[in-house]
Amino acid sequence: MKLHGPIIQTDSRRDRFFQSPEQRTRGVSRVERLGRWIFCAWLLCAVTVHGDVRTWTSVSGATVEAEFVEQQMDTVVLRTADGELLDIRLNQLSREDQIHVGSLRAPAPRAASGGGSDEPIPPAIKEAFGERLVNARGRRVSPADLQGKKIGLYFSAQWCPPCRAFTPGLVEAYEEMQKQGKPFEIIFVSHDRSENDMYKYMRDYKMPWIAIRYDDEKRDALKQQHGIRGIPSFVIVDDTGKTISANGRGEITAHGAGAFDLW
Repeated sequence: MKLHGPIIQTDSRRDRFFQSPEQRTRGVSRVERLGRWIFCAWLLCAVTVHGDVRTWTSVSGATVEAEFVEQQMDTVVLRTADGELLDIRLNQLSREDQIHVGSLRAPAPRAASGGGSDEPIPPAIKEAFGERLVNARGRRVSPADLQGKKIGLYFSAQWCPPCRAFTPGLVEAYEEMQKQGKPFEIIFVSHDRSENDMYKYMRDYKMPWIAIRYDDEKRDALKQQHGIRGIPSFVIVDDTGKTISANGRGEITAHGAGAFDLW
């Protein structure tokens, strides 16, 4: 059985994991099948401790029995019964599997819950976003937590009606991305008239992300760097501040959480 549509970039040896049992065992001797059965039974017992040997399904409907190993940015690494590692793009897995991967990740990033980080801040991140960020409660958040993520710079303000209309949909898309384990974060770059207005806006609209400090010169620097002429604006960058998309607002409006796969 051949795969239809993109799922996993595999060689012909890996493709057998998406074949039927009859296709996989065709041409294999009884002794070999018995040996494989014993090995697989032993391996399943060995990995049961991890509790993650399961059937994984692609967006095209193909399946494979495998154990979750790790997630590296937007790539999921699985281990099959014979120990082979498969690298799969997260967006090539079914929605259910994407949510499952999200549940296996480490606890929610400090960006949402507040608190600092003892990890050193990579120079490129420090240059792009400064030395300190804050959450909706004004608690310090380290920019070190942004490493390896795609970042949405949200230029917005409470006094702006189009901003207040766009923000709830952005919150919904962000929370869905977090459930799916997407390596994504949002940084609010306030255009509010005061620091109190900024925090009130974040709290009233339950913004779960982080922000540039109101008195940080990076706030104006980012506006100038990205040529912000009007708000709301949503610019997607990498963790060094390099622009990926200047049309994040339109992409979120059109695709919701699925916009991540465009970036």
